[in-house]
Amino acid sequence: FILEGLQVIHVGRGIVRCKLTVTHHVLNEDGTLHTAAIGVLMELMGAIAIYSAGGSHTSVDLNYSLYSTAKIQEEIKIEARVVGKRSENLNSAIIEIRREYEEELIATGRLWMSLLKTPFSLNVKHNGVDQVSKL
Repeated sequence: FILEGLQVIHVGRGIVRCKLTVTHHVLNEDGTLHTAAIGVLMELMGAIAIYSAGGSHTSVDLNYSLYSTAKIQEEIKIEARVVGKRSENLNSAIIEIRREYEEELIATGRLWMSLLKTPFSLNVKHNGVDQVSKL
C-alpha cells in the first residue's frame, strides 16, 4: 500500500525521480506521513538509482533525517541519485523527499549498498571437486 499511486517521472543511469500522493495507507495517528513509510521510500528509491547504474546490490546502511512531513492528499517528490563509490563493491545514493508544491524539504537520506556476487561467480571447492555455491 505504501507505493499506491507512485508515478515514475524519470529513470536514468544512476538517477530516479518519482511523485506520490499521500494516502491514508501511510499516515500516523496524527494524520501525517509515517516515518516508516519515509524509510521504505528512501530505501526503495535509492536501490532503484543504484541498480540503474549497474549490478545487483543489497542494502548495508540507510541513514535519514526528517525535517517536515506531509498530510493526506499532498503530493511529494522523491529523487534518488548515485553519488559515489567507496570501492568497486560499495555504492551510495542520496535521496530527497520534498513537497511538490512548495519544494519544502521533508527528508534526506543516504543509502549504502554492496554489490551482490552472482552464484555463477562463486566457485567453492569441496572435497577437491569444484561446485557452484548456492549463496
